[in-house]
Amino acid sequence: MTRLFRCGCLFLAFLLVGYAVLRWGGWWKVVDVKVIGAQRLSPESLTELTQIVQSANMLRLDIRGVRDRAEADRWVKEVRVKCGYLSRTVVIYITEREPVARVGLEGDIEAWVDAEGVLLEFQPLQGAVLRGVSSQWGRVPPEVVVAARALERLDPQLLSLFPTFDATDPNCVVARCDCGTVVRCGPISTLPEKLAILSELWEQHVRGKIDLTAYAEVDLRWDGEIVLKPR
Repeated sequence: MTRLFRCGCLFLAFLLVGYAVLRWGGWWKVVDVKVIGAQRLSPESLTELTQIVQSANMLRLDIRGVRDRAEADRWVKEVRVKCGYLSRTVVIYITEREPVARVGLEGDIEAWVDAEGVLLEFQPLQGAVLRGVSSQWGRVPPEVVVAARALERLDPQLLSLFPTFDATDPNCVVARCDCGTVVRCGPISTLPEKLAILSELWEQHVRGKIDLTAYAEVDLRWDGEIVLKPR
């Protein structure tokens, strides 16, 4: 019984020493790193990400740190890390954000945003229909994304008449045409519903039933009511 106990203790000690050697010694290092799903990350970001993992000890790999570093990039939505301990390989799966709409920001800049409102890519103001949008912490509110997507689905001819919608005051989005007609749409959160009404007015305009350009103001701010103010 005593001999069996001694053998058990010796075996346990051997395991502990072996684990310590593997964990803190120069053994069991990562030999291969693969990054899957990264289409928009810059080469610099990819290099930095792989260098964090390359040659690290498999048993001391900071998986949370790898995820946090990858998710610090605005294009990255989600990160999964899979470790193959026998093959000593690490696979980093990246889910990237997809741009869904453009919004015009302050300072004559426009940005592509994803469905969650994250600002992804910036460029000089040119094609954004919704403008004057305020951002905070690298995001715009969800209702801004919904409004921007609704605007991009409008009839191109209607957009040629009202090419921009000003959301500087988010409580009253305003559109103006070169002829002087002003459309007041109300809060940006209700803009998709107001655009549906404006589209109906546009269809009547195309059919010759009304002339939108003959009015100084088209007020859509009131529920169930359209106020047309003549010049």
